[in-house]
This record gives sequence, structure tokens and C-alpha cells, in this order.
Amino acid sequence: MPGVAGILFALAQLLVSSPAPPAAPVANPADVFQFPLPTWPPHCLGFGSQWRYCDGTALRSCASGAVWLHTGVDIASGIQPIRAAGDGVIVGYMIDPTFHGGVLIRHRMTTGVVITQYWHVWLRSGFHVGSVVQRGQVIADVASMGSRTHFHFAVFKGDMESHAWNGALPPSACSGFPAFPYKFVNPTTFIQSHMRA
Repeated sequence: MPGVAGILFALAQLLVSSPAPPAAPVANPADVFQFPLPTWPPHCLGFGSQWRYCDGTALRSCASGAVWLHTGVDIASGIQPIRAAGDGVIVGYMIDPTFHGGVLIRHRMTTGVVITQYWHVWLRSGFHVGSVVQRGQVIADVASMGSRTHFHFAVFKGDMESHAWNGALPPSACSGFPAFPYKFVNPTTFIQSHMRA
């Protein structure tokens, strides 16, 4: 009959040679998104709509006369805080004399990189290109555009490039721009499919 030491040795060998149970998959926080505003509708301009101000004024067209198509959604809004849609890093901030501030946030998801686009906003103090942001963190405020005040939000599936800034694209390639939708996806559908269950 083996002694206590022999039994303990045998058990230790068994435990060492037994494979560890597989670890539970760790959720990637960058895979979870939320809407950047507390209320989402009404959209004055939807994804794929002709690119016009909320009052109907066309913004850009090709030489053929085809009106460019909207890469995101425009929310008629007063001046209010804008939240980061997901965890990421600010990779772009520009100021345009017509459209005011634009912000791009890069999100490294399990399935690849996504850029969220925020137009007609002013970045809040303390934020700049390179700032790490968390989902739900207030990063900006809607900019006043008088009677045309609104917020534009888009989702670009791919890494940072110049076209990630586009608020609209032509229905067929023109003026050096790719045809809609290029790498843009419906932002409402994207957020809804990536919200925490």
C-alpha cells in the first residue's frame, strides 16, 4: 500500500499533466458601442440620402448633375454634449469654415478597425489628436449653425485615410472621389448591432 507521500506525489503529477480548462473569452470593450446622443431620431438626413441641408438645399453634385449621397445621419439638434460612440483614440480633428469642427475616432475591434465620424462639433478642452476616449465619455459639443444646427455621425469600416472625412460621396466615382458607399455603413444599424446586450 503506497504511503501518504506516494499518493500526494501521484496527485501532483496528475494535476501537472492535466490540461487547464480553456479560459473564458475576454470581451473586447472596443466591440461595444452606443449612440453619441441621448436621443437618436429624428433624422433630417439619413444614410444614402441626397446630400442636402435639413432645409433641402443641395450641397454638392457631380458635373453630370447627380447629387452626392450622405455617408451618415444628420440629427436636427440644439447645442448639446456629444459622447464617444465607443472606446478608441482620436485620430483626426479639423476645423472647416462651413461645417465647423470634425472629429474622427479610431476603434480597434476584434473584427478590425472602424472609424466613427462626428461633424458640426467643437472638441472639448483637454481633447486632441492622440487622446484616448471611453465609450460614453463627453468629447465635444454640437456647434451652432443657426437655423441649420445639426449633428452628423458616420461609421467608416477601415483604417484612417482621407476619405474617412467625407460627409458624402458621389453615386458614381467623380472628381477623384470613390462611389458611395465606399467603406461607409449605415451608422444606426451598426450601433444597434454592437450595443451591449
